[in-house]
Amino acid sequence: MTRNALCVMAAAILPCLALPAWGQSIQDAEETQQRDSTVSETVIERSQQRAADAWGLDQQEYQRYKTIMEGPRGTWSPDLDPLTALGLEARSDAERQKYAELLVEIERKRVEAELAFQRAYDDAWQRLYPGDMPVNSFTTKGGIDATQSVFGDATASSSPRLNVVVATQACGQCDATVKRLLSNGAAMDIWIVDSEGDDERIRRWAAKVGIPPDQVRNGSITLNHGGSYNFDSAELPRVAPRG
Repeated sequence: MTRNALCVMAAAILPCLALPAWGQSIQDAEETQQRDSTVSETVIERSQQRAADAWGLDQQEYQRYKTIMEGPRGTWSPDLDPLTALGLEARSDAERQKYAELLVEIERKRVEAELAFQRAYDDAWQRLYPGDMPVNSFTTKGGIDATQSVFGDATASSSPRLNVVVATQACGQCDATVKRLLSNGAAMDIWIVDSEGDDERIRRWAAKVGIPPDQVRNGSITLNHGGSYNFDSAELPRVAPRG
């Protein structure tokens, strides 16, 4: 056989020999991609199952919640919880009642947990700082809610409460108003706009105007950082019934 014939034969055979390896490479890549896709789907399913379980729902109900939030309801109320969303978009009275009852149970557990922690917090404060008046912090919410205590109204008084917005500096009328309210026995939530996050500044001011520490400890008066209020000292104090 001539040299040229051998070269032609080799050129024809070599691609055929390479085909199995090349085909195997494609098959391996497809299997890897399929395996990764299966793993991702499994992770998503488990995550959704945990979320569904947390709200007392099955997978089908949780998927319907997600579908609801992709529609107008998600635009109107983007942070809506699953039970409220399903209840608002209920397809029957029975569904509406079911989700209302589930939400009541979950809210009851939430409130019980927060009250238990509030009691633990109060006990810890009395144990660690028995002589200091507690100062409430902001929530992480924006807007009006930004000036509410983390645990809401901790008052032991049943009388109507007042929101009182004051400054500690350059506001003699603030001091006079708070003293007058104290003499009238008012229950109030006091918001200090220039506290700059400094609890001690609030305590010094409270001592100066004569706020009784025991009324702060029992919740009839609360002292709060009020940085979310945007008032000039000349516009203060502001006194209004708590809404």
